[in-house]
Amino acid sequence: MRAKSNDYGNTASGKLKRSARSGVIHKLDVSVPLPVLPACADELNALLTDADSVSEFGIFGHVADGNLHVEFAGPNESDESVDVAVLECVARYGGSISAEHGIGRLKAGHLDLSRTAAEIAAMRAIKNAWDPQGLMNPGVLFG
Repeated sequence: MRAKSNDYGNTASGKLKRSARSGVIHKLDVSVPLPVLPACADELNALLTDADSVSEFGIFGHVADGNLHVEFAGPNESDESVDVAVLECVARYGGSISAEHGIGRLKAGHLDLSRTAAEIAAMRAIKNAWDPQGLMNPGVLFG
């Protein structure tokens, strides 16, 4: 078995070249409070290193805003076990399972990891007020 890599390269083109060789790339956009970012990043690194199905991964982010992009290759497209483990890790650190790119369809079923039932109910009420027939982005946010 080849060694797992957590170095996606220093340039976007390096990432793309490795991505093309690696098959399906799972991409998650999350955020955590700055005081716990180093500990969370360390745990994510260990989680991805230890995940048998992950062949390579990268964790990178933005300076000073707690945003992390977690990308990994290896699991089949339908295998969300590592994705869920990453989201659960972020939630344990008081983070958000979605930072700058929104919840979308893929994370809709996991919104409760970083939002309370009251927050989700308020979000649903706003969505229903603006879109009572559910025509705008069906299945996005509330699967």
